[in-house]
Amino acid sequence: MAPDEAARAVEGLGRMLARAEARRTALVEERDARVAAVAAAKGRLALRDAVETCLRELQQETHQRSLASFETLLSALVQEVLPGEKPVSLELTTERGLPALDIGLLRPDGGREDVLEDNGGAMTNVVGTALRLIAVVKAGVGRFIALDEADCWIAPDRVPAFYRVLEDGAARLGLQCLAISHHDVSGFGPATRVSRIGGHPGSGVLIDGPAEECAAAWAPEAPGFRFIRLTDVQGFADATLPLGPGVNALVGPNNRGKSTVIRALRAVFYGEARDGLVRAGKPAARIEIGVAEGRTLRFVRQPKRTPVNLWSLHEPDGSLVVENGTHLETGGRDVPDWVDRLFGITRVEELEVHVAHQKFPVFLLGEKAPKRSAVLSIGREAGYIRDMQALQRERVTEDQRTIREGERRLTALQELLAPFADLDALGEAVAALRGEAGRLAADEARLRAVEGRVAALARLAHARDAAAARSTTLGALPGPEALADLGRRLAEARHREGVGQRLLAAASGLARATAQAAALADLPGAAPAPRSSAAAERHAARLARLSADLDRARSRADMLAALPADTPALAQNAPALRTSAGLRDLAGRLATARDRAREAEAGLAAIEAEMAALLAATGGRCPACGGPAAPETLLDIHRHPPLRPEAA
Repeated sequence: MAPDEAARAVEGLGRMLARAEARRTALVEERDARVAAVAAAKGRLALRDAVETCLRELQQETHQRSLASFETLLSALVQEVLPGEKPVSLELTTERGLPALDIGLLRPDGGREDVLEDNGGAMTNVVGTALRLIAVVKAGVGRFIALDEADCWIAPDRVPAFYRVLEDGAARLGLQCLAISHHDVSGFGPATRVSRIGGHPGSGVLIDGPAEECAAAWAPEAPGFRFIRLTDVQGFADATLPLGPGVNALVGPNNRGKSTVIRALRAVFYGEARDGLVRAGKPAARIEIGVAEGRTLRFVRQPKRTPVNLWSLHEPDGSLVVENGTHLETGGRDVPDWVDRLFGITRVEELEVHVAHQKFPVFLLGEKAPKRSAVLSIGREAGYIRDMQALQRERVTEDQRTIREGERRLTALQELLAPFADLDALGEAVAALRGEAGRLAADEARLRAVEGRVAALARLAHARDAAAARSTTLGALPGPEALADLGRRLAEARHREGVGQRLLAAASGLARATAQAAALADLPGAAPAPRSSAAAERHAARLARLSADLDRARSRADMLAALPADTPALAQNAPALRTSAGLRDLAGRLATARDRAREAEAGLAAIEAEMAALLAATGGRCPACGGPAAPETLLDIHRHPPLRPEAA
């Protein structure tokens, strides 16, 4: 394996080892975290009983402190409304680990009576109303209660005392109360604002109340309900019930619509709205409640539209209230969160604390003992304890799940960590391989350096051999004298080549001249006399036309020279031709041509003599190509072979 391949392989092993170490580290960290979590959970479970006992004792102590005050308050209320009745007794017990509250009356012999089962309705009315007041205050929610016929079982002569207690409790606790009653107005206390119902459901129920007095009693920012307006709600066409701080009463005969006001409140704050709430023949029922700062809370039930229920909060000018950029208008079947948050009229421990139902006037007495304890313990301190108990139960469940799942996971982690037992040894082996790979890489680098130097030496040797070959070649070259002689010979060869070129050109001219001389030699010495002057004139005219173009004279002369000497026309017309001007001109031209031929022959003879001398000087070889040649063939049939590149 090459060193670089070995290095790559070692690096691959290193990366695999790093991933394995990271995986082992993660598993070890998870194992340690699981061990710590399981140990902490087991430690908390070991203290479970002690913690729960402490919380239970703390709760009982808190309840006992509350029970003493509750017993005193309830007993005082009962004695105020029902003089001579037995005092109220509260007993705290435990059911299934939860506190349970029993409410009874303490008999002179030390025994206890159940308020609901062992006493009359008047006692139930008084105790139930008192418990409702306490629950509203302890819950820390909206301080408003609506009582529907809460005095129904109280004797008429005790009703004034009942309302005095209600007025005093509302004043002390800062509560606003609406009481629906059928008793005579003379039975109400002086601090109760009374409104009366009138009219008939068929034509529209009316409400007559102290509207101005109620309005004057409010500060603009004070919490509380200013009025309840019902429009097309069952028997009400359009009626307004004014409300002031403290106790307000709505009185009137039965079956006139008093309880409709309670149903309207339950629709707004509990979402208990049905289509029967809408007045017959009307498309929708509308309930409006005046609240602080001149605002109006509106609820609309519209059976044939979507949404069927619509809650909205309006400014004094009728526009929608905007809170954090959101318009307070919500449709649906559930009461919007903003209604619960702004007004606090909501269920407490699933009980309807604020708005009593006419059919279920008894409050809390009919509930189970743990529910009674939970409702009456809705205070800050008791609530904290219940939250602590709930948190403890959640923590116990979580710890049990942590132990169960943690131990299962720890077992799996041990199995996952088993293959990593030899990881440290593998790390040392990989480190050793990495060192060996480094050494191999260093050796390879040194080897490559040596190979580079060897290659450089080989290049130097090749350069040396080339220099030696050039030196040998230069040594074989002739000396200066030989080079000078070679130069002279080369100059002579070039001269001979020029002479040969001129000879070739002269030979070509001689050939043409010879051809012309041969053509002229065949012409007759004298032209025969023409037989008639007409023929001579025709020939003269023809010769005159030929003479018009001097450049074509040679061709015409060649044509005449080619005619045979014994041409009958010429023989017959020779005398005429001699006398004609054209014939004289022709004769002159022929004489000139003969002179030129003689000059050409003399020049040819001179050239032949010169060639003979040249061939004698060159040893019978052609001065142009160096091949054998004869004087008679040098210009006619001698052919020069093509020059070879090396000869050139």
